[in-house]
Amino acid sequence: MQTFGPDDLKYVYSPDHTPIGSVGADEQFVVETADCFTGKFLDPGDFNEETAAWVEANLDGVTGPIHVVGALAGGAVEITLHEVNVTTPGVVVVSRCEALSPTDWWHEEDHAVSLEVEGGRIQLRDGWSVPVAPLIGCVATAPGRETVLSRHEGPYGGNLDCNQITAGATVILPVGVDGAYLYFGDAKAAMGDGEVTAAPEVGTRIVASARPVPRPPTMGSPRVRSDSQLTAIVSGISLADACRDAFRELKGWIEEEWSLSSDEAAVLMGIGAHCGVGQVSNLLHTGKCSIARSLEPPS
Repeated sequence: MQTFGPDDLKYVYSPDHTPIGSVGADEQFVVETADCFTGKFLDPGDFNEETAAWVEANLDGVTGPIHVVGALAGGAVEITLHEVNVTTPGVVVVSRCEALSPTDWWHEEDHAVSLEVEGGRIQLRDGWSVPVAPLIGCVATAPGRETVLSRHEGPYGGNLDCNQITAGATVILPVGVDGAYLYFGDAKAAMGDGEVTAAPEVGTRIVASARPVPRPPTMGSPRVRSDSQLTAIVSGISLADACRDAFRELKGWIEEEWSLSSDEAAVLMGIGAHCGVGQVSNLLHTGKCSIARSLEPPS
């Protein structure tokens, strides 16, 4: 099994990158990622004005790009996440949270803490731990005509911070360049919806596979399929608009995949679709809309 390590982290998604390797359709491979701080705060004592400035300029280093044989611009790629294993302690940069607006809490971060992750638990303090639930914050294909910071997000994926992107899920992304060019990084040991305050940032060992697929006519943004649900993800300046657009994306998806009429899809979405928040901490806010696969009509 091929292994792609974080030896040459990228801080942008770009069609101009040289791939670090190539995988065939459905070939399983390993991706090792660094935490979003590039390991600068693994020792919390290393948090200072200089290192914090470096991290701010170099946030969310990602492993990649990985070329997918047969993926063509204009198509899509399905990325199945077979395993997501935490490999480092969880690092949290903590805010004083004194400002009235949580928007400003990110500017009040003043120290780092390290949390051990062991035995499937995140150790918060002696005698107190919570379950680990790792997710991949950044998963992306290269945009077709631009280079964007890895901390950003859009139709190509990127810094989505959605907890649906975890082991057992299949992430479906539009392909902007031949070969798709996959990037992975910014994993958390666990994260609630919204990312209003920081979650434990970790390095990971991911076992994944990818395969090219035709791009569905209604697909304009990332999709996630799990055993239990379908989720459409949209990033936008307005969270409200992102959620509405995610609703529209999901409606088109179930019309195609479940062979529903527009009327049937609309009624079913009104009954069983759930809009939610991925994150509100980035340049664009990420909304999502999910529906249980148990609602699919009998064949």
